[in-house]
Formats: sequence, C-alpha cells, structure tokens
Amino acid sequence: MKRCSRAMALLFALLAFFTALPARAAAFHTDVRVLLSVGKNKELSFTPVGSYHIKEDPSIEVGEGELVVKAVGSRPVLQIGDKTLTATTLTLVSDTYGETKDYIRLKNQEYGTCTYLGNMTFDVSGGFVRAINTLPIEQYLYGVVPHEMSDSFPVEALKAQAVCARGYAVTKCSKNAAGTYDILDTSKDQVYRGYASKNKRAIAAVDDTKGKVLTYEGDIIEAFYSASNGGQTERTGNVWETDLPYYTNADDPFDLMNASSLEYLGFIPAQYNEDTLSRMDQPIAAALQRAANEAAGKTVTLVSTVDVLPCEPAYEAPSRCFSKANITLLVNDGQKEGQVNVVLQLDELDFGTSRNVLGLIGRKATSLRMRGAEQGSMTIKGTRYDGWYLTVRRYGHGIGLSQRSAQERARNGQAYTDILSFYYINTELDTIGTFETAPELSGDRYEIASWGVTNVEPKTTPDKLLDGLKTKGERLLIVTAKGAEKKEDPVCTGNFVRTVYDEGRSFMDVPIIIYGDINGDGVIGTDDVATLRSHLMHEKVLSGAYLRAADVNRDGEVDSMDLLQLLKYTQDEAKIRQGS
Repeated sequence: MKRCSRAMALLFALLAFFTALPARAAAFHTDVRVLLSVGKNKELSFTPVGSYHIKEDPSIEVGEGELVVKAVGSRPVLQIGDKTLTATTLTLVSDTYGETKDYIRLKNQEYGTCTYLGNMTFDVSGGFVRAINTLPIEQYLYGVVPHEMSDSFPVEALKAQAVCARGYAVTKCSKNAAGTYDILDTSKDQVYRGYASKNKRAIAAVDDTKGKVLTYEGDIIEAFYSASNGGQTERTGNVWETDLPYYTNADDPFDLMNASSLEYLGFIPAQYNEDTLSRMDQPIAAALQRAANEAAGKTVTLVSTVDVLPCEPAYEAPSRCFSKANITLLVNDGQKEGQVNVVLQLDELDFGTSRNVLGLIGRKATSLRMRGAEQGSMTIKGTRYDGWYLTVRRYGHGIGLSQRSAQERARNGQAYTDILSFYYINTELDTIGTFETAPELSGDRYEIASWGVTNVEPKTTPDKLLDGLKTKGERLLIVTAKGAEKKEDPVCTGNFVRTVYDEGRSFMDVPIIIYGDINGDGVIGTDDVATLRSHLMHEKVLSGAYLRAADVNRDGEVDSMDLLQLLKYTQDEAKIRQGS
C-alpha cells in the first residue's frame, strides 16, 4: 500500500492533463498527418465549412464562422460561442471524413489561404500554435500532384507522379508512426497545398492509380523524384550514403528534350574574333584570359580553342557530373603562336543565361547540380560559329523520376507504367488495399478491427500470432513499420499483420497493438512509463497504434489513470489486460 501511495503522489504531482482516444486509428498507409506551414504565431484563425465536431468535446457545435485558436502556455485554447476549450490538443473532426463535403480554410505562410479536407489538430510547440492536417492519403495526393507537377501536364505523367508521391508519403508515415506528424507540406518532403476541385486532371490521375505503389522485393520503396535530372539519372549513393539497388545512372534524353528543363550554357568559340568574344559570358572569357596568361607567363591574345574536355567527375563512371574542364588554347604572345593548356574549376564559374526561366527568373547557375562541357555552335549575325558549351543542368538531386522528362515521355506516348519502369528498375507496381476492400482477416484467438489486431500478449512470436489468424487472401506475414518481414523476434506495438492477395500484387496492413507497450519495443516496463508521461506532459504526443497501446486500462481515454496502472504493473501490483 505504501508503494502504491508513493506512485499516486508522484503521478498527481506531475500530471493534470488527459488525452481522449480517437475513434479510429488507421493502419499506417491509409491516412497521413501533415504539419502545415502556418508560421510562428500565438494566434491562428481558420474557417470550418461543413459539419465538424470537437473530438475533445463532441457536444459543441462548431458552426461555419471564423474561429481563432490561441497558444496559452503549452496548450491551445479555442473559443466557440460562450464556451472555452483547452487540452493538450484540440481536433476538429469532419463528420464526413473521406469525402469532400467538409473543409477548413486556413492561411498557410508558404502558399496563402488554402482549403484542407479531413481533420485539423491544433497544439502548441515552442509557444506557438501548430496545425496538423489528417486526411486519407488519396485526398492528400489531390493537394500534392498538381503542385509537384502541374494540372496541365499529360495525364500519364500525372499518374506516374501520383504513384511516386503515394509511395513517398507511405514510407514517411511508416517512419514517423510514433511521432506527432508524418510529413511536411513543403519541398523538404512534398509540396502540399490542400484541395482544389479545379485540378481535375491531377485528381483523375490520383483516382486512376488509387492505392498503387512501387515495391522492391515486397517492400514499398521511398520513390524519390526531382524536377530535372540534366539528362542522366543519379544513384542514391552519390547523393546520400546508401546505394539503393533500384536507382542507377542512366542517360535520360527526354529530360534534355523538354524545353522547360532548366539549363545554363556558356559558349567557348573555336575561333576568337570580335563577334564571338562579344557573345561569350564575361566570367568565362575573363577566366580563360587569366589562365592563358598564367600558363604562358605573359599577356597573350586568344586565337582559337583546340579542345574542351570535362574532367574530374564528382562520382565514378558513367556519371557526367564534372568539377573541371581541361581546355587547350592556341594563343599569340605578339611574336608567335603556341598552345597552352588551362583548367577551369566549373563550380567557381557563375555564367550563362537560362534556356528557360519559367518560374525561375533570377536564379543563378549555382542552383543547378550537373556541370560539364560538350560540343556545340552558336549563330551570330547569320553566321554559324562552332565551339563548345560549358553546361550546368539538373534542378534537384536527379534521383528517380524527372518531372520534366516524365512530361516529355508522356507527350511522346509513353504510359505511366513505362515511365516508372525506366526510373525504378526491377520494381513492381503493387496496390495497397484497405480493411474494407481486402480479403477478410479473422481469428478466434485475437480481436481484429480496421484500427488494429489486439489481445496479443507480450513476447508473442510471429509464428504464434500467425497461427491464430486466418485470411481469404493468399498469405499472411508480420512486417515492421518499415515494411521488413519479421520472422523471429517477438511482435510489438507498431508491427503489422500483412495480408497478401491478388497474386501477390496487392496487400493490406493492420497494426498490432499490445496495451502497455507504448514505445513499441515489445516489452512493458519503465521506458513505457517515461513515454506515457512524456505524452501526458505534451513533450511528445502519441498517435495511431502507440496511442491505442497507451489506453492501458481500456476505458477509451489516455490519461493519468493509465499512467497509474502502468506504474503499478512495473511494481508487480497490477496486471494489464490485453483481451476485451
């Protein structure tokens, strides 16, 4: 009894907050939580349109007038009529979640006032109000695809973009399942600007590819993409640390065919005269003159260019990202002509006029990543002059799909499946199912719902769990949040039961929930106490399966009583019931 009293004293000295359990926590791939770029504000105004209720107090009518949420200490405060609401989080829940009837108008500091479907959660971080938009992943893509590309792009390009964006979002949700949000709304992740019904082509592309993702050996890949690759795709190992097997160096002529692919060109003529010198970029002309004078040991006149060769590639062959250009010049020192060799450091030259500056006026060549040199010509006053171009291309990292190349490929009749197969080698196009559409998952020993598989005891092995489950699909397996199959180590909160069906082309995941295993390590102990305490103190907010697992006493709320139950369990004074 004394030990219990100490636990009670510690508990209520630290905690005065509670968090209500949401009605439903979906598997990681069905919903997405987006942290919106609302800036650092103590107050945030928004306008709900349609039918919403407050999760923390469903009895309150929200209405459709403008509302203001304020940061007061570490908690958001919302005034609705004569009622004041405050909690660790406040969530407006759409009564038609998954449809487009309800939406919230909210000013985004990056994109202006936007329309957001789904639910909206407000909390306080660093003293400022945050807004997190939770919505079905397909509706999330309605706000990504027309802004990562353009609604004017060919539909097949938009379909390819939808598949890539879906896979990227799914993997982010998987990685961040234990966090407060899954993904940002900027190009740091994917540009997301909410919903606009006018983007009909992009919406159709999302709908036509519903649930489709790229997989490699059964795992959903993080489908990276960029605006333009400069004519060659890049390996992940050249940009980051790990070489992923489905990305490689490959020439991509369609990127260069697109007139909107940004590039900077600096002309080096084969013959130097008044006309060609006048058309050279001054940084290049000055660098050549300076290097030629140094090589000759005196001031010389440039006569002609013998050869220009890019050299010292940044990465191993066949990469065309070069750091230098080796240039052979014919010069005249006033007495005789002779050759000199000079080397220009390409990344030290800021040169060229963009071939296309649509939306990028004022950007310099330093914003591009692929530098090199190639033969070319320039027509001046009706006369063609041969020579070379120093080139700067690639807007983005160059890994995976090039949006400009996809646009050009679609214009030339390629289907989205053909486009994807070029950029993601040896991958499969699979479909993510839902609990409602996938083959039935059942089991006498375990309790199964769309939000999770429960009645799972700690230290349950994957084979034991699978023995107690049945499916009308082709097979079942246990996977981690990152999609890796789990065969030996005990299952834990945040793992998934995966149903594979449709001849292996489709699958559906349902999260595993072990009450009390809040941090997802498969053990119920003091680390879970610390995790729950951190949640209740609003230091790290739980969600999804982890929030479900925190409802230790199974009363539908996550609050101080759950922490007490967990404390008593760690002191061998109580048990945690897994079944109903």
